[in-house]
Amino acid sequence: MAITIPRFAPTTTTALYDLLVDRRASIARSAESLRREAAELFSRRDLSDLLDQEDPAGDSVGAAALLLVERAERRLWEVEQALVRMAAGTYGYCTGCGIGIRLQRLRALPATTSCVACSDRSSNPTNGRFEGHRAAMRGARLNQPSIRTGSGQRIVR
Repeated sequence: MAITIPRFAPTTTTALYDLLVDRRASIARSAESLRREAAELFSRRDLSDLLDQEDPAGDSVGAAALLLVERAERRLWEVEQALVRMAAGTYGYCTGCGIGIRLQRLRALPATTSCVACSDRSSNPTNGRFEGHRAAMRGARLNQPSIRTGSGQRIVR
């Protein structure tokens, strides 16, 4: 088991915990409301109407309702996982590179698991600006002359 050092003062940790708990309650209410709306939407429909359609999957309103429920449940799970990480002492550390996530980012996105650089890299893998982020965090030099192989591997000269 990894030993973690508290990243923030106890008052800051308490404020982040309260933010997560409030967010969890808000998302849970939203998810429940969306579930009820989706159930009501499907209960009002006649099954024969869906079967008469050439493409029952083309029911965009029903699909959108289910997608909204799924997203709300995913956000709820993410907040609950953040609370688990907080209890374990690993909250606030990037799962990609291991560095501490900035407090401003945690206040804006309390359930986040990545720093800005790792988040940008994962959402835009072809963005070379963040290449070597982990190496940079370990103190490696980024400006070493290098070439790329056909498979994208970086070879330092």
